[in-house]
Amino acid sequence: MQQRILLVDDERDFAQGLARLISAGFPDAECVLAESSAEALEQLGGGEIGLMLTDLRMPGLDGQDLLRQALAADPNLTVIMLTGHGSVEVAVAALKAGAYDFLTKPVDQGELFRAVGKGLDRVRLLGENRALRELTRRPELDRSLIGSSPPMQRLKEAIAAVAASDYTVLVRGESGTGKELVAANIHRLSPRAARPFVTVNCPAIPEHLLESELFGHVKGAFTGADKGRRGLFVAASGGSILLDEIGDIPMTVQTKLLRVLQEHEVRPVGSSDTVKVDVRILATTNQNLEARISSGQFRQDLFYRLNVLAVTPPPLRDRREDIPL
Repeated sequence: MQQRILLVDDERDFAQGLARLISAGFPDAECVLAESSAEALEQLGGGEIGLMLTDLRMPGLDGQDLLRQALAADPNLTVIMLTGHGSVEVAVAALKAGAYDFLTKPVDQGELFRAVGKGLDRVRLLGENRALRELTRRPELDRSLIGSSPPMQRLKEAIAAVAASDYTVLVRGESGTGKELVAANIHRLSPRAARPFVTVNCPAIPEHLLESELFGHVKGAFTGADKGRRGLFVAASGGSILLDEIGDIPMTVQTKLLRVLQEHEVRPVGSSDTVKVDVRILATTNQNLEARISSGQFRQDLFYRLNVLAVTPPPLRDRREDIPL
């Protein structure tokens, strides 16, 4: 999952310059800006931020008070303090209050990269530790996945293996083989299990509404759009979205779905702005997507993006020992 860094400074130009430097050195991280402690606490309340760089001297609630409140809400938050008034005493006080590191303005690029790199390493390590703790107490496979035949044992092993990663999964198989149940168990056993699991039955949604359902729309985007609506990708933020029978989606939606996979963002219908999303995509199909690619009905680049990991539940005829007598 993409790491998010919160930059808190009442000098917006400085914060923007800092964001550019960090983005250049750490292209996989996303920088979020806040101009006050109140705005920072609001951003932190939304979760998904592991590293914060904050100025020490700010109007209103200063950096040390922000540090205390932020760590009280999330003891695992990694905080780097910034100040133009550096001194040993100030640095020691910040570190004693729970700061991970301390930088003095003007910030040296080398020191910045060192501190941010170590901070992101700590965030990753804490995340891995949480994931391991969750794995030790995570639920077993859903009992609806019945059967003890070798094909079913291999399926259960495959589910457990792909669940541990965060890659896109394509579940391929005939109708009636339990593809949706397989996808649900992948989410259930994943580090995202406590977050939303949103299922989209692609063939059941009219073509002219599917784009709005997935990506949302703004007020007035089309006739009848009396108010804006967030899409199902935003609703699934932090969790997983299941695109059931993805082989049936129209080419226009395929193009926009490819953008989500590449850029991790959606553009609501009628809007010129994009919205960042952190969602694991699971998809199912009972169709031969390679044949649909050859006939021009499915994008090859989208197929490669979806088929990073593949799971194929076996039909009952291939596991006759699971049929009760």
